[in-house]
Amino acid sequence: MPMPGNVADDRLLLIDAVADERRVALLENNRISRIWLDRGGPRRFDIHIGRISRVMPEMGAAMVVLAGCDDGLLPLDRIDGPVHEGQWVIVQISRLGFEDKGPKLTGRIAIEGPGMIMRPTGGMIDIPRKIADPQTRDRLAATLKALAIKGESVTLRTSAANWDEAALHGAFSRLRAIWDKAVGAQKNATRPVRVFQALSEIDQVIEHHLMAGAPCIVDGMAEYIRLRGMLRAHGASDAALSAHKGETLLFDSDGVEAALEDALATRIALPGGGWISIEATTALCAIDVNAGGAQTGQNAARRNLDVNLSAAAEIVHQVRLRNLGGLVVIDPIRMPGRAARDAFDAVIKQGFAAETDGAVQIGGFTRLGLYEFSRQRSGADLASLMFESDSAASPGPGRKLCRDTAANKVLRCLVAEMRHRPMGGVRLRLHPDILQWSAERESFRRILGDIFGGLPPCNADPTLARHEYVIERD
Repeated sequence: MPMPGNVADDRLLLIDAVADERRVALLENNRISRIWLDRGGPRRFDIHIGRISRVMPEMGAAMVVLAGCDDGLLPLDRIDGPVHEGQWVIVQISRLGFEDKGPKLTGRIAIEGPGMIMRPTGGMIDIPRKIADPQTRDRLAATLKALAIKGESVTLRTSAANWDEAALHGAFSRLRAIWDKAVGAQKNATRPVRVFQALSEIDQVIEHHLMAGAPCIVDGMAEYIRLRGMLRAHGASDAALSAHKGETLLFDSDGVEAALEDALATRIALPGGGWISIEATTALCAIDVNAGGAQTGQNAARRNLDVNLSAAAEIVHQVRLRNLGGLVVIDPIRMPGRAARDAFDAVIKQGFAAETDGAVQIGGFTRLGLYEFSRQRSGADLASLMFESDSAASPGPGRKLCRDTAANKVLRCLVAEMRHRPMGGVRLRLHPDILQWSAERESFRRILGDIFGGLPPCNADPTLARHEYVIERD
């Protein structure tokens, strides 16, 4: 949804960190383009010592037992040498698991740092093309070559162009230490263990955004202090980082909650009339384009083309916003003529231009007039994170909030209700599922205690919905 026009920069990051999860919204050109939810758990690029539990030659893969997450699938062409059951291997998560599928793994390790990426083998030094000055390139290449004495490959980031020798040495040494730790753990392995926790996708987005000097507003003092410390540790200015102040929550005051509701809807209105419906299932995501409500006084072919082009742009936006992946099949309004189809195809390709190097594969129009593309999955989509797995694909009010979503909604509502208000003695009535969640999650109880200045007595009330609560004052 369009946002209030009070943002000078065309990229603004909003961070909600008041509950037991972090939510991050990116605004581009005054419109929300992506929403992330972070509840912990496995991260892409985590490095594990895993045990091969089963080799499947017919699939060209092996199953690997990991610590703290489901077993992963390791393609045999992504690891050097033969493998056998019971073997301990160093693997990295290349794709997070989703639905009932575990993570996908690789044995080709790449360890990322703020200024460079190190691979244990290969002996290649890669300096970005954006670093054009020959003397600078030669200096950086010579320094990195002197550091990579064990045959490591190093890909330098553009952000490290002005780093001196000491900074490059420190960054490289930290990455090498991670690999040395993994090798040592493999030699002495007795159980699966995670040896390196990578930055989460959200943390990567936040760090890159802040290091570029783009504006960011944080609701949650602990997160604000953490990010300010991160910037200062990197010697970067924190001028673009600010803490949200006000009685209302950040996502409420800036309309993100309303945008999140829109991102979970199955029907989206188009500018100028018409609408699209989006239904995501395990097999594919089906999107239907409809002209209902579009201007009827103009030529029908022109109207259909206008609605289809508007729908194409909105489909790209919604796929990114909802983090949809897999096969996407679009049923546009019938468009006779090659020129109209080419125009629709061009809008889709232009919208996904940054992802067509592999993340998005365009199939184009089929003989039946449908339009297909596939998008690489990157974690769960928004609906799967928000709702119970058996109802996430169901349209309308039939969807049931999952326990994580309901518990965090309770916390946020309590923060909003109690912010800047006298507390006094209170008791809480919660849905039984949320009361059980509170008993299981120390972090939930800690946040609840912070809200009220001490953990209040809580009782179960089965008449409440999962996301509802009642405050009883003494």
